[in-house]
Amino acid sequence: MPATTFSIAPRVPVRAFLISAVASILGAALMVLALINAWHIALVALAAVLLVVGLVLLVVALVAQKASAAELVLDDEGYRVNSRAGEQWGEWAGVTRITRSTNSGQVTIHEGDEKRTRLEFHSVDRARIDEILDEMGVRLDAAKGYRTWDGS
Repeated sequence: MPATTFSIAPRVPVRAFLISAVASILGAALMVLALINAWHIALVALAAVLLVVGLVLLVVALVAQKASAAELVLDDEGYRVNSRAGEQWGEWAGVTRITRSTNSGQVTIHEGDEKRTRLEFHSVDRARIDEILDEMGVRLDAAKGYRTWDGS
């Protein structure tokens, strides 16, 4: 069976986007008010700092989200996860189980009692997680020599 590659998109940093939006809007509104009403220059500077902090947080959140993407490659011998943290890999022969959290998008590949490889998905992307787990199951069964029982 040929290798299959899956892209794992990171979670959207909603909290960072929300804080960024609030800080940017407050900073811009305060700056406009301070300039229109000829308030003290320190208030204009504070508004500018708030606006810049909001925009910097937005850029940092976007860069972090982009850098957190990972690639999962499944082949007949095993799996490879390529991410900004480096490459993790394992062989199907060493995999003892694959678990999935019930309320989030976390899948864990267990290799004995020591090694764990965790994959983080969007928790709403359940169909994609099911597709990947089905592919892992087929490859794990083939590596372990399991086959479908035909009833005979």
